[in-house]
Amino acid sequence: MSDTHDDQLATLWQGFLDLPFPRSCYRRSPAGEDLVLLESHLAGCVSAALTGPLDQRRREALRTGIATVDRILPELADDPGAADYFTRLRELAVLAGAR
Repeated sequence: MSDTHDDQLATLWQGFLDLPFPRSCYRRSPAGEDLVLLESHLAGCVSAALTGPLDQRRREALRTGIATVDRILPELADDPGAADYFTRLRELAVLAGAR
């Protein structure tokens, strides 16, 4: 992947790391999804993508996680902080998957 893509991913990742996990997400399970676990899986894959190519397991985890975020975002619409957090995480996951 190009240096520009890697730089964009790294810059967005650094900005994301400064965001606190939304407190409201500890008590929510939209569509039965554990938001802490979802965030953990996607963030782990993004972090791994910053160090090199992803293996098939992580690529599949990204695809599944992105689809999950797409499915739950409408249920987070009443919580702008949570919606923004997971929208940003989704953007990072898409970039990491394209690496």
